[in-house]
Formats: sequence, C-alpha cells, structure tokens
Amino acid sequence: MRASIRAIAAAAAAVSVLLVPVTGGAAAGAGHIYWTNEGPPTGTISRANVDGTGGELGYISTSSLDPWAVAVDANYVYWTNSFDGTIGRANLDGTGVNQTFITGATSPLGLAVDSAHVYWSDISTGTIGRANLDGTGVDQTFISGVNRPRGIAVDAGHIYWANDVASTIGRANLDGTGVDQKFIQRAGLAVNVAVDATHVYWANGARGRGTIGRANIDGTRAKLSFIGGTSSPNGLAVDSIHVYWVNIFSHSIGRANLDGTGVTQSFMAIANSPLGLAVGAA
Repeated sequence: MRASIRAIAAAAAAVSVLLVPVTGGAAAGAGHIYWTNEGPPTGTISRANVDGTGGELGYISTSSLDPWAVAVDANYVYWTNSFDGTIGRANLDGTGVNQTFITGATSPLGLAVDSAHVYWSDISTGTIGRANLDGTGVDQTFISGVNRPRGIAVDAGHIYWANDVASTIGRANLDGTGVDQKFIQRAGLAVNVAVDATHVYWANGARGRGTIGRANIDGTRAKLSFIGGTSSPNGLAVDSIHVYWVNIFSHSIGRANLDGTGVTQSFMAIANSPLGLAVGAA
C-alpha cells in the first residue's frame, strides 16, 4: 500500500534543504475558500465563505484517502484522487460528482485550471499532465522530466510548479515550451505555488521552519520568509486581497494581506486534516 501523502510530506520535511488550484479570482468579501481533507475512510472537499464563515465540512466526498489538491472555475470544482490516479469533478453546488473525470495518472498531486485546460502534476512520473476542460484530450506527459512536481499554478501566460527536494519553482509557457526548472531557486522545501498578476507565492513546507515565500512575477527578488510562523504549510491560494495557506500540523488555514501584514495562522480552525486549498469567486 502506498504511504499517505501526509506521511510523504512529513518525511520530505526532514530532508535537509536550502535556506507552492485556481489562483486569484475571488473578489473582496465574495466567493468561497475550498480545501481538501485527508481520510480515513476517504477524504472530503470542504468549503466556507471567503470571510471564514458558513463552513461546509462535508461538501463533497472523494474516492481517495488523500485528495491532495483542489481547484475551481466558474462552473466546477476539481480535485486530485491521489491514491486512485484520477481527477474528480463536481458542480459548484456539490452535485454531479464524477470521481473519474480524468483517469490514467499515477500519483496526481498539484492541480490548476484556466479557461481552456485542466493541469496536474504527477510526483511519481515527474510529469505535468493536461486535458481539455471537458476531460478530453488527456496528455499525461504534457511536460516531462520534472523533478518531483507537487503544487502547480497557472496564469495567462505560464504554468508554474513546485519542485520539493530540488528547492525550486519551475515554469513553462502554456503550450509546454520554454521549460525552466530553476525559474526560482533556493525555495526551501517547495510544496505548493500560487500566482497573481504581480507575484509568485510558494509554500516552503520544511518541518519546524515552514514559510510562505514570494517573488516578483518575473522570478526576481525572491524572499523565502515572506511570511513566517507557519506549521508545515501545504495548500496555497491567493485572491485579490489575501494569500491563504494550509497549516498541516495545526490543522488550520492561515491568511495574510498580500503585502505580508495581518498574518493570522488560525484564520480558519474548523479544517479537518486539511491538505489542498483554492479560492474562487463563486
């Protein structure tokens, strides 16, 4: 039996390292925060209002013990069934659940969606996969030769991914060309990534000294400890006014202003074994 992703995260955090859904989109005071919860017996997707109220812990049940990532667009919520090698999808109201919306992956972790495609990282095969929004045109090796990709993000021009042991954030053009495995270096134990119009953010999940990092959108002026005091951060998301992260060891969701002020490590303490995170306008 494969080890749980939480166990993998804990083991990876012990590695000596050098000393990152949908991103953006939610308007101030509107929309929802979505997060995945580890089982047993199986994991779930939960959601709450973006201000932290109105939590729905049993919003969607998944077919995987470790649904590692979640992403949303205007119509659907998507998640990775990491044990099953599938991508699930449901309507935003939680109906129409399809656990095998996309199949054929090995260990899908990161997940992102844009107006045309769904993207996922596969830590076992070192690849980034891609499919059309309707689940057709699946390409499990859209980008190959990646070093243990975990979280991924996408914007209007690029796809980004976190390489944990390599301590880097990689980047490529949306068509899969121009791969740069070291777009951002010295990123710590990079486990997730998020992006907005001006910055790239990543979760450095190193045990005991986890941080949220940030760099300019062109990769310059990288700061590993942009936000400190986290508890093995994993899931990561950003909207128009806040950056959010999952604290694995404290079972909470943290939040800060986009400039790094107003840090609240327990913005939401109702999360139950959270892993992945996304924010959406709906």
